[in-house]
This record gives sequence, C-alpha cells and structure tokens, in this order.
Amino acid sequence: MDMNGRTSNYSNQIIDIRSDAEEKSLLETTKECLKQSGDRAPTFPHELLWDEDGLKGFEKITYLEDYYLTHNEIGLLEQHADEIVLSIKPNSVLIELGSGNLRKIKILLHALDKQGRAADYYALDLNLSELQRSLASVPPGTFQHVRCHGLLGTYDDARCWLERSEIIQRNKCVISLGSSIGSFTRSEAPQFLSGFAELLNRSCNGHSGKLANTMIVGLDACKSPSRLDRAYNDPYGVWNEFILNGLKHANALLGYDAFREEDWSVEGRWNRGNGCYERYLVPLREVFFEEVRFEAGEKIFISHSCKYDVVEQAQLWDRAGIEELVHWTTEDGCYGIHLLSTKKH
Repeated sequence: MDMNGRTSNYSNQIIDIRSDAEEKSLLETTKECLKQSGDRAPTFPHELLWDEDGLKGFEKITYLEDYYLTHNEIGLLEQHADEIVLSIKPNSVLIELGSGNLRKIKILLHALDKQGRAADYYALDLNLSELQRSLASVPPGTFQHVRCHGLLGTYDDARCWLERSEIIQRNKCVISLGSSIGSFTRSEAPQFLSGFAELLNRSCNGHSGKLANTMIVGLDACKSPSRLDRAYNDPYGVWNEFILNGLKHANALLGYDAFREEDWSVEGRWNRGNGCYERYLVPLREVFFEEVRFEAGEKIFISHSCKYDVVEQAQLWDRAGIEELVHWTTEDGCYGIHLLSTKKH
C-alpha cells in the first residue's frame, strides 16, 4: 500500500507511520550545523549521507572485501540462525530498525520459516523507494509462515507504532543489525536502546509478564587501527563517493550548488580516545557557505562509527536498562550478535 492508500503490485504492504508532528527539517539542521557557534566547530549532519543515492552507495560498501562488519555478521547469522530464532516466540512481531536491502534479515526469516514459526516482519525505513525496492525481494509466497511488511517512518514513529493496541499485546523482537548503534554517540546509544527497552518492558508488565520481548543487536568490537583503515578506506573510491554524496544531498536541499565536489576530499581516522572511527569532509581550497568560511585542510566532521569492547558492551547494556541473554561472536571476538532482554523490576 502506498502513501495514498493504494496497494502496490511490486512489494508487500508498506504502512506510513510518520507522525504529523513538525520536526526541524534537514535543511534547517544542515544550515545550523555548518555555522560555528561558540566553541562548537561546524559539522555536516550525518543524515545527509542517507538519501536514496547514499543508501545505494552504502550497499556497495557492504560488498567490499575489507568491510568486515557485513561479512562477519552474515557469517554469524548463517552459522547460528536456527539457534537465534529459538528465542522468537510463535506469532511474534519482528521490527528491524533501518532495514536496508534485507540481505541479512532474510537469513533469520528463512530459519523462522523452516521451523514453522509464524511471524510478522516489519522493515522500518524513512525512504519509500528503498522500502519498495527491498520488499520486492520478498514478495508474497517467499515464506510459508512469515509475512513481510514495511514501515515508513523514523525510530520515534516506530516506538509509537509498537504501542498500538493490536501490536502491544503480541510478543515482539526489535532488531538492529550492522552495528548501526555505533553511529550514535556514546551518550546517545544507551538512550536509544532504552527507549525501546522501556516500551518492551511496559508491554510485558501490562500483560502479567507473559510476553517474551527481546532485542537482537549486531555490534562491532574491533579496535585495530589498520583493520579499520582498510574497512573504511577502499582503493576503489566507493567510500569517498558515499561520503561526497552528502554534498550533493546538501545542494539538493539548498536548491543551488553551494558545494562543488571537486573542492573537497574525504579523510578518515581512528580516534583512540573515544573509540570511534571518524569521517571528515576536507576542503582542498578556501570554501565559503553563506557567511561561513572553511579553510583549506580544515576537517569538517560528518560521521563516526563507535566500537564497543567487552567491557563497554556490558556498560552499554546496563545504562540502557537491558541484560544480555546470550551472544554469538567471531573467533577473533571482533564482531558479535547479542540477544537482549529488558531488566525485570
């Protein structure tokens, strides 16, 4: 079903769950971030990376040989899928936050289907065309026991949707793969997880504790500078193209070519101090945006990926009000899939 209520003939049902609440537009956010204020240095908001071209560009990244995150996660899912889905009760609602092309989640869905476990899977994304493209890969009839749907909306919209009466009374599993938690700051990540954990906990308490609500989270633990440099800097320019697309998106929002791609380069670095791999756009020459001047060589932050070692993982779960039930990790311990549950009070 499209945004106007029409049923699509190329994918499963897509439900528009976007709220009517007015939020600051990405255009306003971009202008605000680029203007230095006080001690705050100008930045590009990372949301600029995730337009339709950006999503397709990142999909190319996941196929790069040295981008170990996707390869490791797929390996773990293929090896442990049957065990992982045992935690998902029959007739559960599965919601994947930032679903992408469904390449990884389909491994779990096939395992569910093989075990005869009925479930409703919902792919959450804010890009309608991406949802249409993704769900086209699992048309009706792909699974015997699993039904696939799309949710068009934000994380906040998803939390509201999960509280609907027809959803809250069912077992639920919230899924976040690809170490997307790493895109949040270390203070934001536990808040993000706790927002869903509190909702799942309220759901259980409202039904005499009979519901089995869980979370499945993929998390990167690698802190090897050389391996990270290879993962985030490919010799083919795929990463550079993905990051530079943020400038194109900014131009589209502004309505004019404020930034010329040939005026910028891309740099990445491992920041040992905060445990994050950071990406920057760097002007090759002096660049002006409205009254803001960027000097040649000045690093303008656009994104990062935080890495969580074993100690930091435990701290993250504790601060988010969740507990780990079991995890599956690669032999080198660099990547893990974690089955989590809300703490019972």
